Amino acid sequence: MNGLTRRIPLEEAAASAAPYVVSDIAPLRRVIVNAPSPTDYHLEVATGNFLHYNPPPVEAARQHAQLERLLAASGAEVLSMERLLDEAIEEARGKGQFATWLRASLPRLAPWAGSATGATLLARAGQVQFQTDAEGIYRHIVDHRLGLAFTRDLAVMTPRGWILGNFISPSRRGEAALMRFAAEFAPSLRPYPVLFDALEAGLCLVGGDLQVVDERTLLAGVGHCTDPRVAPLLARRLDMDVIAVRMRGSSTVRWQPDSSVLTHMFLHLDSCFTRVDTRLAVALPYFLEAAYADRDPLTRFLKGLLVEPTVDAAQTDAAIASLAGIGWVRRYRAGSGDVDDSCEGMKLVDLVRTWGWQVDFVGGAATDALDMEHFFRVVLAEHDKQASNLVATAPGRVLAYADAPRTHAALQARGVDVQTFDGRDLWPWWGGPHCLTLPLERG
Repeated sequence: MNGLTRRIPLEEAAASAAPYVVSDIAPLRRVIVNAPSPTDYHLEVATGNFLHYNPPPVEAARQHAQLERLLAASGAEVLSMERLLDEAIEEARGKGQFATWLRASLPRLAPWAGSATGATLLARAGQVQFQTDAEGIYRHIVDHRLGLAFTRDLAVMTPRGWILGNFISPSRRGEAALMRFAAEFAPSLRPYPVLFDALEAGLCLVGGDLQVVDERTLLAGVGHCTDPRVAPLLARRLDMDVIAVRMRGSSTVRWQPDSSVLTHMFLHLDSCFTRVDTRLAVALPYFLEAAYADRDPLTRFLKGLLVEPTVDAAQTDAAIASLAGIGWVRRYRAGSGDVDDSCEGMKLVDLVRTWGWQVDFVGGAATDALDMEHFFRVVLAEHDKQASNLVATAPGRVLAYADAPRTHAALQARGVDVQTFDGRDLWPWWGGPHCLTLPLERG
């Protein structure tokens, strides 16, 4: 954090102009986005072979522009990350602190201290990294500006102020540094105090794992990209009940630059669950309901593979064990961070149903409770298109990628206004409209 980020006592934040974001579905008033540049690129080589989709950058930029138009049409003020960084640079230079910050936070960019703009920082914050693992396999990782398009990952606004994130992936840490810089220096962000900084806490936290239910309750996906130890800390610091939702079977986060199905299916909480109306959410089916624990279609399929002699049994068993841990919830009490056992034995969908919510599922309704064909042909196909990763502009009004018709039909049957835009060159990066937007004010 380098001692820069604004800090105020919680009681002072409570007495300020808050609440800023009263819930993830309240009318959207102000939001940060970051459009991909037509010159952006990304390459990944994990085993010496190019294996990652490389989207046409011009098309990704065009599609993001559609999102921005829809956000503006909803009545929200849309702030670009480039504009905020330009503001922050001017402010920091005026205080004689820009060069110092750049040397401390992004030392590779120090030569540009005298001429840097917001566009410079965005383009150069992620420098090419060359790695060779213990077995001598070449790895080439580019921290790309397209990653910064997913502004939700960087931070989350709560009713009384910021939560700033901290990436476990080394290739994304420059993004978090830019967000901290903007939060500290940009005049447009001056009204918002920082309540919790994951970097200062020494823990990993990604904004896509957090969702504000109301002024007293926060959902937090933990165990994959967000450290489980964050949940009780947030309950104490924010004075909110925090519902921790297990995203992977492991008890600690770890960086694994792989492309496994499970990694991307449950990348963040908003990869498989978002709220769309006052008492309605959309979710990936099976994995967030206790009734289907250990018998969801994917677990059944993996268990069936174990009889095949060519299957790696250890790897398959690990995947089954990881699936078994997904979706279980634990409540941490506001103020104390103590565990509240009232959620014991529940998964997330079970819990929100006790709140009176209804839940629609990715791919719409199956013909029977465990329809394997529906799951593999429809659910996974629409989940790949980020069908449950939606952003509400108001209760019952959401923005979505256009490629999940059955999910959208189910929501529309409930009266939800689903406005779609082309995302075919954005969704392969495992992020949807919820990830592409960082709301600053709702209500």
